Amino acid sequence: MARNIFILLAVLVAVTFMQVLGFSRLTVLYTAPDALAVFLAFSAVTLGRNAGMGFGFLGGILTGLLSGAAGLHMLAGTLGGFAAGSFHIPRDSHATPSQKMRRIYAATAVAAFVSHTVLSIGENPLGLSPAYRIVVLGLLETLLTLLLAFAANLLILKKTFSD
Repeated sequence: MARNIFILLAVLVAVTFMQVLGFSRLTVLYTAPDALAVFLAFSAVTLGRNAGMGFGFLGGILTGLLSGAAGLHMLAGTLGGFAAGSFHIPRDSHATPSQKMRRIYAATAVAAFVSHTVLSIGENPLGLSPAYRIVVLGLLETLLTLLLAFAANLLILKKTFSD
């Protein structure tokens, strides 16, 4: 179990660097997909709410240190992991791989929207109205993040849930 945590921490660091240095530059209407939300959804669904919150906290700190707003990103990551934890599937569950993936997608959408909402409340570099930032840009970011989760499913996660 400890080995799995170290592997997940290494993946968290890699995902955070990919988010800050890569995905954050892929913007549509000043909104980018959130790779950290995909990771939080996977960890929260498979390991539980506490793991999602812990990884969200650590990912938020690292993202904040790399981008300049550690406290806000830490809060956004922690709350995103908490929200994704609502979709946890216990290890002894008889859920099928497709049921698990539906939970991952739902957790990804919720984590992305919650994280985006926290960041939208704390930052407003464009001077947009709060309703527009939260609803319109939040739904756009959630959609982009779901596309990223779908790509991750095709490339990586499908092998993880096949057993």
